[in-house]
Amino acid sequence: MSLNDSLVKAVAAAFEIDPQVNPHRDRIAIAHQGGQIVLTGEVADISAKRRAYYAALAVPGVTAVDDRLQVKPAEAMGDAEILTHLLKMLGEDLAFKHYSLVAITPKGEQEVLRRLDDQAGFFRVQVEGGTVYLGGEVRSLCDRRLAEVMAWWVPGSCNVVNQLQVTPPEEDNDDQLKEAILLALDVDPFVDYLQLAIQCRAGEVVLDGVVPVAEQIKLAEHDCWYVEGVKKVDNRLRLP
Repeated sequence: MSLNDSLVKAVAAAFEIDPQVNPHRDRIAIAHQGGQIVLTGEVADISAKRRAYYAALAVPGVTAVDDRLQVKPAEAMGDAEILTHLLKMLGEDLAFKHYSLVAITPKGEQEVLRRLDDQAGFFRVQVEGGTVYLGGEVRSLCDRRLAEVMAWWVPGSCNVVNQLQVTPPEEDNDDQLKEAILLALDVDPFVDYLQLAIQCRAGEVVLDGVVPVAEQIKLAEHDCWYVEGVKKVDNRLRLP
């Protein structure tokens, strides 16, 4: 057996022992290409996608993982509909009120929807095959992360490729990550976050507190996983 085959087998074994990653149910295909592990297929939710990536990356001998996994969309939507939905969210959010908005239409045409101060930052958004591509410049890591969360919130999104550049660059840390998580929970209209406590350490998140309805336990955890840089979520949320 070659080294590449051994790594693929080891990654598959890692998936088998992770209770949140089911390579059979989620139809995860594992390959070794160009010196890295490549994951393709469709998974049930964002938790399975993120956990599969970090489980593969933790396998001894694996140096890089190309995560091409798609999340099963909550609703069937065409690319144009996904694009319109996301641009509306970005355009209406107060955090991005000074940002310019540029759309790349399904026909490949560039459409400037809002031109403001170029120094404030801009979004260039494209959707292809249900995958959202976020390009442009933002002024903080928090803005970069929040834009990605919003892209995931679009019901038809199946993947998000975040290519946003932070200008000027910021040093990432657990405080930055916690700030983005709190903002995502605050912006989410379906989660009552006021009684929640968040702890972050080396990308691992502890989510604690009381929520009014059971559905919010899962929604709040998914909001954490949507935030770029979260490696693990310990969900301790409970009902009153």
